Amino acid sequence: MTEILIVEDETVIRELLSDNLEFEGFSTYQAADLAMADQLLSEISPSLILLDLNLPDGNGADRLKTWRSNGLQTPVIICTVRDREIDIIKALDAGADDYVTKPFRIRELIARIKAVIRRSEHKPGGDKLQIGQIAVNFSARTVASPDSQISLTATEWQILEYLAENRNQVLSRDQIIERIWGINDLEDSRAVDVHIGRLRKKIEADNRPSTLLTVRGFGYTLKL
Repeated sequence: MTEILIVEDETVIRELLSDNLEFEGFSTYQAADLAMADQLLSEISPSLILLDLNLPDGNGADRLKTWRSNGLQTPVIICTVRDREIDIIKALDAGADDYVTKPFRIRELIARIKAVIRRSEHKPGGDKLQIGQIAVNFSARTVASPDSQISLTATEWQILEYLAENRNQVLSRDQIIERIWGINDLEDSRAVDVHIGRLRKKIEADNRPSTLLTVRGFGYTLKL
């Protein structure tokens, strides 16, 4: 059974989410704060985490960044009442796969959860890719530099795969949104820019991109 960890301090919202997700066939764990979330993550490996930003013992985006730096690859959807661009970008830059703003429609949230889980479970064929000194194995879901392993989120994997399938061609933001999220699933196209930026930092050797390039006015290309 697919397990989801709900990290939310408001009891009514947490239980509402749990009830609806369990009705859909998911198994849920609940954490009212980040300390409880850390404890649960030391004991379980959920398929997805629903993470509020504003929690009693800290900021969810800051903790997510720590989780990612420690190697956590579990897909994460940020749930927050905040809708300021800076908060959304901070959450995505910390490693969130998607985000929803409160108040949200429960059916839409469940659809987004299922979409993110599908992205994380999708495994392409055994294609391998060499980007400079970075070795990518899509089947094994590994990215390695000469001296370390690199962790990608589920969304970053899907974007990299799509770019690799269309290497040396320019893909527009709309094409990426339609392929990765579905045409009606993404609230803000700027999320694409944030995911691309995070992916670029991980696979490029320095701050002067030579492989994952922005084609101003058109979109992005993986030049190999």
